Amino acid sequence: MAGAPKYFGLATTSMDSKNRITIPAKFRSRLPASSDGKVLLYVMLGADFRHLDIFDQESGERRIEALSGDAGLPSDVQRQRQQFLAMVEQVEVDKQGRVLLPKSHVAYANLTSEVVVSGNGDHMQLYDPTEAEKANVPVNIEKLDPGAVSGIYNSTLPEQG
Repeated sequence: MAGAPKYFGLATTSMDSKNRITIPAKFRSRLPASSDGKVLLYVMLGADFRHLDIFDQESGERRIEALSGDAGLPSDVQRQRQQFLAMVEQVEVDKQGRVLLPKSHVAYANLTSEVVVSGNGDHMQLYDPTEAEKANVPVNIEKLDPGAVSGIYNSTLPEQG
C-alpha cells in the first residue's frame, strides 16, 4: 500500500567520530532498496526543533516534489523552498546499515554521540535527547504525559453519535 506509514517507534543509536550512525534494525528492515540494490536516504533539516528528517527514496521524492511544486506561490515563499531544497542531501546506507550524516546537518541538529531515532510515519527523525527535552519531544516512553497520549489516541476515533 503506497504511502502507508512505515516508520514508528523509538530507538537510540550512537554516532561515531566520523558522523556515522547505524540505522536501528527495526527501521532498517523497512528501507526499500533500489533496482541496483542500493538503499538511498534523503537527509533534510527538521522543523519545530533542531533535528533531522530522514526519508527513504520514495517518501523523500514525494516530499521534494511537494516542496518543488506550486509555481504560483509568492516569490519569497518559493525562494525559501528552493533554499531549503538546496540543503537536502542524499546518502547511501552501507552494508553494515550505517549512514554518513553531512557535517553541516549534524551541527544544525546539535547531534552528539547518543542519537534518538523516532518513527514518524513516512520518515524517521534523528535528534539529540537534550535538544528533544528542550522542545518537549519524547525521548522515551517514561517521559510521555498520559493525558496527552489519551488526547492523541481519542482524536483518531470516529465520532460517537
